Amino acid sequence: MASLLAILSGGAVTGALMASAINDPNSSRAERIAAVVPQVDPRTLSGPAYAEAAPGTCLTWSLDAADRVTSFDTVDCSEPHRFEVAARIDLSEVPGFGESAPLPVSAELAPVGTERCLPLISRYADGREVDPGGRFTGLVVPPSEEGWDKGDRSVLCGVAAAELDGRSALSTGTFAQADQHRRWEPGTCLGFTDEGLPGATTPCSEDHSIEIVADVDVSAVFPEGPVPPDPRQQSELTADACREAGVAYLGDAEALRRTTLISTLVNPITEVSWQTGSRTVNCGLMKAAEPGPFAVLRGSARQGVLVDGATPVAPTTTQIPPPGQPPGGVPGAPTDTGQGTVSVPVPGGTP
Repeated sequence: MASLLAILSGGAVTGALMASAINDPNSSRAERIAAVVPQVDPRTLSGPAYAEAAPGTCLTWSLDAADRVTSFDTVDCSEPHRFEVAARIDLSEVPGFGESAPLPVSAELAPVGTERCLPLISRYADGREVDPGGRFTGLVVPPSEEGWDKGDRSVLCGVAAAELDGRSALSTGTFAQADQHRRWEPGTCLGFTDEGLPGATTPCSEDHSIEIVADVDVSAVFPEGPVPPDPRQQSELTADACREAGVAYLGDAEALRRTTLISTLVNPITEVSWQTGSRTVNCGLMKAAEPGPFAVLRGSARQGVLVDGATPVAPTTTQIPPPGQPPGGVPGAPTDTGQGTVSVPVPGGTP
C-alpha cells in the first residue's frame, strides 16, 4: 500500500509541476519539469531526416512490396535520391488542417502542392518551372502519423522524379541543373499503364510497349528557336536518326526488318523542357496495334521478341509498287522505306 501511495503522490506532484510550468514557463519549477518530462518536438517523431530537412536537402526512401516506406534518409544530392526539398510549409493556418484534422491523404494535399508548393519550387530553383510533361513533379511530403497526431503541421515541399505511372523514381544531381525531358537508358523497356499507354520501366522479359535503343542529340536536327518543333515535326526530323539507331542496336537492317518493329522517336521535347535546355531524345522499338495503341512486346528485340504473343513474321515487302514496276526500280533489290524497315520484293516484282 505504501508503494502505491508513493506512486500516486508522485503522479500528483508531477501534475502540479506541469500546471505551474505552463502558468509560468520561466519559473524554477519549469526547469525541473523539463528534467522530469523532457520536451519532445513532434517533428522529430517523423525521424531526424524529416525533422532536419531544409531547402537543398535531398532525401531518399525504400519501399516494401506493398509500397510502404521502410526507411527515410538524407543523402548527398549527387547520389541517387527520390526528393529534393525546396521549402517547408506550415499547414496550421491553412483551412482544413487544424488541430483536430486527421493526417491528410494525397488528394487533400494536392491543392497545397498546386497552389503553394509549385511557386516555392520555382523560387527555390531561380525561376525554373517544373515541366508538367517532364520527368519531375512537385511533391508534398507530410510527417508521420505519429508526428501529425502530436501536433506537427509542417509538410515538406519539393521536387521528385516520377515514372510514367506516377510512381517514385530515382534521380541524381539538383533540379536546377537537371534535364527535365523524360528519357531512359538504351536497353530499358517500358510497360503499360491501365490505359494501354507506355508506363513505368519493366524487365524486357515482361509485357512491354517500347524498348529504348538510343539517345539522339537533336541540337543540329531541330531548328533553334524559343519553342521546339511540334511533336509530328519532331518525329519526322528524327526519323532517319532513329532508324539508324535501331539498326545499330540490333546489328543490321535485316535484323530490324525481322522484328516487324519500327525504331522511332519515343517522347517529344516539350516547350518547358526545351526552354530549360533539353536537347536529347530517345529512340525506341515499338509497333502500332489494332485497336491499339501499342502492340504487346515480350522479350528483348535482341533476343527474339514476341509481338502480341506470337513470333513476328516479316513481310516480304513493305511497298506496293506501281503497276509494272518492281519496288525500288531494281528487280530483286532490297529497298529502304525510311520507316525503320527494309522491304525485300518477291521475285517477279509482286508483293
